[in-house]
Amino acid sequence: MTRGPIHSDIATNPGLFNEVMSWLERGGEDRALWLINEQLGRDRNDPTANKLRAMIHGAHDQYDNAAACLRRCVGADPTDMEAQLMLGNVLLTLRSYEEAAAAYHIYVKSAPTDPGAVMGLAQCLVSLGRLEDGVRAMEDGNAASPDDANMYGCLASILVAIGHISRAMELVKRGYARLPQAKGLLAFLVQNSNFIEGVDPVEHRQWHEELCAGWVGLSQRPTPAFTNSKEPGRMLRVGFMSGDFRHHACAYFLRGLLFNFDRTRIQPVCYMTNNIMDSLTTMFMNAFEMRQFAETDDDTLAATIVADRIDILIDCAGQFEGNRLPSLIPRVAPIQCTFLGYPNTTGMPTMDYRIVDAITDPPENDSHLSEKAARLPGCFLCFTPSRDSPEVGVRDMNAPISFGSFNRLDKVTDGTLDVWCRVLAANPTSTMTIKSRMMTRELMDAAIQRFTSRGIEASRIIASDYVPDTRSHLSMYRNIDIALDAFPYNGTTTTCESIWMGVPVVTLRGNTHRARVGTSLLTALGLEQLIASDADQYVQIASQLAADRTALAAMRTGLRPRMAASPLCDDVGYSRKFEALLREMWARWCETPAGSPGKS
Repeated sequence: MTRGPIHSDIATNPGLFNEVMSWLERGGEDRALWLINEQLGRDRNDPTANKLRAMIHGAHDQYDNAAACLRRCVGADPTDMEAQLMLGNVLLTLRSYEEAAAAYHIYVKSAPTDPGAVMGLAQCLVSLGRLEDGVRAMEDGNAASPDDANMYGCLASILVAIGHISRAMELVKRGYARLPQAKGLLAFLVQNSNFIEGVDPVEHRQWHEELCAGWVGLSQRPTPAFTNSKEPGRMLRVGFMSGDFRHHACAYFLRGLLFNFDRTRIQPVCYMTNNIMDSLTTMFMNAFEMRQFAETDDDTLAATIVADRIDILIDCAGQFEGNRLPSLIPRVAPIQCTFLGYPNTTGMPTMDYRIVDAITDPPENDSHLSEKAARLPGCFLCFTPSRDSPEVGVRDMNAPISFGSFNRLDKVTDGTLDVWCRVLAANPTSTMTIKSRMMTRELMDAAIQRFTSRGIEASRIIASDYVPDTRSHLSMYRNIDIALDAFPYNGTTTTCESIWMGVPVVTLRGNTHRARVGTSLLTALGLEQLIASDADQYVQIASQLAADRTALAAMRTGLRPRMAASPLCDDVGYSRKFEALLREMWARWCETPAGSPGKS
């Protein structure tokens, strides 16, 4: 809660309001408080004095005191809508959801088109476990303000949080059709279409391109005149732009690559777009040139990359939230690539290559990309297991089979859930463990309800809390016999962690990059028998694994050494392949006329 929420035109004591605000603007908070307290001494329930006092308490994070002042306001005059809104905001901060919802409800009746208040009410209701009431509150707000893009975005966010992503997508499609100028809704469609089934990949690419076209129109920067020396064999300066040079899933795939480059041939430069730092960040900073750009604008980031004379710039975020793709329009390096962090094209006219492999992106899928596919031989990824990994656990062979998935809940589509429930039905004594970073009690209940609505008893679903440290997280795989991959958006880090912890993963091969990553990973491990071509085979593979406990135990023991000896953990060999791919791109650019993009 910050200063300035009270409006002078509705203050019941405008003289006090104006004098107090004058003192606050001049830094005279002590004098302002003296004036407020003088008035409260005369009238303890004076609305303006209480709201001003609450505003000052809020500025100092003294929310309990702010709430007490605002309760006096609404107690004296329940029709004071400004006080009701302020009280709702403060109580939401205090997580007093029941009382906050009551205050918001009163305010929203008088102002149904206020998106902040409607969202606050919905957030309280969801936090109380009243998920459908929360959705209904947002739907009412959306109906009252059909031309407010924020209403569509807020409602869609709640729908995604409770597992109704397809419903959210239909809502946002309607909103964007009505409000084509609302590019935030288009960005939502672009990002979240990765999580749902039935999306035409060519149409999805076109949405990406439409989003980027808006960035092209906004950019005022001229295209640099690159003077990088066109020598095919010289050392290359290669920039990696990411928010994840830290303990994060993407770092498990970047670390082995960057630390094993031949530094006489490739000089990595890291552009960090997040301000979250930890011990792994320090490791990257000590090893490479690193620039931090969490708080800087796109022009500054672009100018720095150009000044660093980068030969090849590799974006590792794609279109996911927090990306800095607009800084790459116009281009900041002779060659620009996207890799790793996003399961789709960027749609950018200045992005030359997308680094993939022949399994995730076969040639017949080139129309899915606005970039040229640059295919690494073998798997396009190399995984560095955590040094803090616990030993593989031994399962009780007499205990019920435990299936599990640690994928994000928004990857668990209705189609995925239907197949998982078929697996559970085929193995009637088995259990299913799910785990997600957003596992509040309310979201746990909502996730379990998705199983029970399909005939699976709630007692068979184990919804686990989020575990923040890596060792504890990996230890949870000791409670799982068989992991079930999500589709159409497969797991990546979760699949690698699962195999490393001795848990086989059943995946379903689809027809897009995001639906074929599991296939690429398991092929690299020589575990093609775990890849299903359709839902029936998926259920069959999972059930056959569950039926032979002796073979499953042997597989559990052998998966970690298999993975350690596979190309998926050969970071030196992988770095050499990556270097060769970059060298091919560079040699091609050296043959082009000055200023031509790398994919020409």
